[in-house]
Amino acid sequence: MVKTYNTSKSNTKSAADKGGGGPDDMDISGTKTDVGGHLIIEATGTNQDVGGHLIVESTGKAPGGGGGGTTGLKSTLGLMKSAFTLTTIIVLIAAGADVYKMYDDHVTINLEDHITDADFWLTPDKNSIVGDIGFDIPKMGYFEKSIDTQIHLKIQESDPTTDDDFYFEYTLGSGEMIYDKFELNNLDPVTKDKIDKGEPLHIEYTVTITIVYLGVELAPTTSEVGTKVTTIQTASES
Repeated sequence: MVKTYNTSKSNTKSAADKGGGGPDDMDISGTKTDVGGHLIIEATGTNQDVGGHLIVESTGKAPGGGGGGTTGLKSTLGLMKSAFTLTTIIVLIAAGADVYKMYDDHVTINLEDHITDADFWLTPDKNSIVGDIGFDIPKMGYFEKSIDTQIHLKIQESDPTTDDDFYFEYTLGSGEMIYDKFELNNLDPVTKDKIDKGEPLHIEYTVTITIVYLGVELAPTTSEVGTKVTTIQTASES
């Protein structure tokens, strides 16, 4: 249905008063479509409405309307979903290969060989034993990982037992790192007696490590590297 805004009596009179003609006198210079789906015909003749337009109802879809935009959006979302799925598959495959290689390395690498040094000594006041331990453990798997390390120190033949646990984190493949936060205080009577007599002390240390992957400790990789013993001389040098 065409709305001409000059079909009623009052509108016709208004047009005559203005000296204008009917629709045939109008110069239609172009068309366009508004957001509401109407076809707007530009009119420059004298028989115009207040806005200067002849508005024609349109029952079809406006050219270049929302349908095409919706289709484009669906296509874009579909491509994004496909890309996300493909990326997820690739990440899962890479992670699986990395975990497999990590466990294989964990079995084949002799961790005990990579505890590079352990040194302990008696403090000048002879009330404490301090020391440091070095690590140089190679990379396991393809991606960077770390290990949570527990060091258990004990003075052999001490009574009551003088021992303690120490913890730190080491990044695999980062080269040699020396940890020096080991200290045994409150020495037992047996140990103090040996120190007074200038007898050597035997320090036992046990290393336990757990691989940390993506912030999660992997319990199956927890292993005791082994127990080693180092000797401290307590006799004063003459």
